[in-house]
Amino acid sequence: MITLFGDVSYWGEGILAAIFLLCSFAAVFGLAALKLDAVSASQKILSCVRAAVSAVSILSVIAFLLFINAFVRDDFSIAAVAGYSSLELPFFYKLSAVWAGPAGSLLLWSVCVFVMFGLWAANSGTKDIRYDAARLSAGAFICLGFSAILVFAEKPFAGSLVTLDNGSGLNPLLRNFWMIIHPPLLFLGYSALSFPFVIIIAGIFAGKMAEAYVYKQLRFWLLLGICFLGLGIATGARWSYIVLGWGGYWAWDPVENVSLLPWLIAVASLHSLVGINADEKFKLWTAVLAPVPFILCLVATFVTRSGILQSVHSFGQSAVSGLLLTFIVCGVLLWLICAVKAKKAVAVKWSSPSPFHLNRSEILFWVNVVLVFTTIIIGVATFWPIILQFVTTPDLNFMLTRTFYDKVISAVGVLLAFLLGLGALADSQKRISLLLRVLSCLAAGVICFGFILNHEGKSLLISLACGICAFSFVAVLTGVRLTDTISRTNSAMVHLGVLLLVFAAGYSSAEQSIQTVLTKGGRILLGKYELVYDSFEHKTFNEMTQMGPRIAVTSKNISLSLWPHSNLYADDQSISEVAVYTGLFKDIYVAFDGAAKDGRVVITAKVKPMMLWFWIAILWVGIGPVLGLFEDKRIEDAS
Repeated sequence: MITLFGDVSYWGEGILAAIFLLCSFAAVFGLAALKLDAVSASQKILSCVRAAVSAVSILSVIAFLLFINAFVRDDFSIAAVAGYSSLELPFFYKLSAVWAGPAGSLLLWSVCVFVMFGLWAANSGTKDIRYDAARLSAGAFICLGFSAILVFAEKPFAGSLVTLDNGSGLNPLLRNFWMIIHPPLLFLGYSALSFPFVIIIAGIFAGKMAEAYVYKQLRFWLLLGICFLGLGIATGARWSYIVLGWGGYWAWDPVENVSLLPWLIAVASLHSLVGINADEKFKLWTAVLAPVPFILCLVATFVTRSGILQSVHSFGQSAVSGLLLTFIVCGVLLWLICAVKAKKAVAVKWSSPSPFHLNRSEILFWVNVVLVFTTIIIGVATFWPIILQFVTTPDLNFMLTRTFYDKVISAVGVLLAFLLGLGALADSQKRISLLLRVLSCLAAGVICFGFILNHEGKSLLISLACGICAFSFVAVLTGVRLTDTISRTNSAMVHLGVLLLVFAAGYSSAEQSIQTVLTKGGRILLGKYELVYDSFEHKTFNEMTQMGPRIAVTSKNISLSLWPHSNLYADDQSISEVAVYTGLFKDIYVAFDGAAKDGRVVITAKVKPMMLWFWIAILWVGIGPVLGLFEDKRIEDAS
């Protein structure tokens, strides 16, 4: 192994320095190739740039393997290993510890960017030298930014200040399966969304925004980013649901919020791309929106590392925040320049909508407006504590609670659901067909509304939201035809998944909840369920002590035992673990909040409807972008 010829820190820092130099070479010479008029000279320079980029991707993988190896070998001479791992930590949790800290997570993101860019540079060449030079140069500058942060600020291979026989251990909150896969998925999504930024910059500065290959590449990377970022957010939500004891999958934590922002804008960018065939004004929308997700990914990373907002996910203030802020400012300035140039670079023929029939392009326009508006609202609300420091008006000094977010997103979800239905109805070519579909959609919506309001006893707003989802569900479903292309069928399937997601998320908000103190044998009623404190159990498992109350749950249809408990680890760290029973239509969720000396226990119990369907809907929506990646789709076929 390479570590036989020196310590890991020496080799790791040397490789990162080499990556920085190679990125500098690629960025400068890629820019030089863009400026040259001689085609043969540009081709030779670009060949060298591609070789440098390939070397960067290979070296980054080697550096990351060295970093992983340090965790596996318990090399506590490295600060990251000493701070996030320990001898007792199982192998798979050592993998989780690799990206549990700020240095490891940034190294993971950087390696994803380097490898993706290396593959793209090697395999996505066009016959247009000027465009290739622009994209290679822009991509190399982004890689240079990441490598500069690793070399000058975060320093993943930095040595530990003190000699340790054992590390500090991994935070108990992170000792979970979902935290093994959540960060890699999230950073794969962040990495993929850097390429729309590069593609738009290259297309505008090379004057190639009219070329189909620009939009084809853009579509691929948007789909990839939406897919991985969506799965990353979903796995994080699942972790929150079963570990943190929130009783939900989303708490509107600042770090949760900022990870959602790039996904929303990426979806808006994809809809703009799809809308180009319907109306050329979406070319300008695409050029303006597509670079934004990457900037928002940088903002999300800055929030977790700057300490400017309090979050359970935050690393706190670190040395990297200054460089990240510089990175963000440069990205924003470049985006603003591109947005101004886009008005000249993108030719648009503005069309007048007809007031006499549903216009697909106008519906797509309003979908984009809603998505962008939602992003702005969540973004402003998230940074409101900082904004308040510059506002002196006393009337504005209020706290944004979870209720605020729930109301805003509920309204947005219902509005988007309705727009999806209108968009599906806009596909009708004949008036009779449109009339029949509208009547069937209205019937489904009214029946669903009445059933949920009267039979289920839900509120008027929840019943109305479910009725609108039913209306749109039938509209999308009846719009699917056997003669449709794979793309249109896939789009319809994703929209059906989104409607199921809105329905399940809204319905689950009508949960029943109670926090209570129970003595042994004590019982409570929660809806149709009886919960009884049966016994208090202790278990020892892999140097970990587990303790908590055994809760018997019975109803007319089920009889089961749940065990919410606390995990006490060998390094004296502990965490409470909830118990969840997932039924076809309801989850029973019990959290252990503490015990008293007299044997009483404090528990929180919830009955949450439609949670299984919520997770199914997330998976359903995630499948869509994956299938879209395998379509060889021309931009003129987009619909």
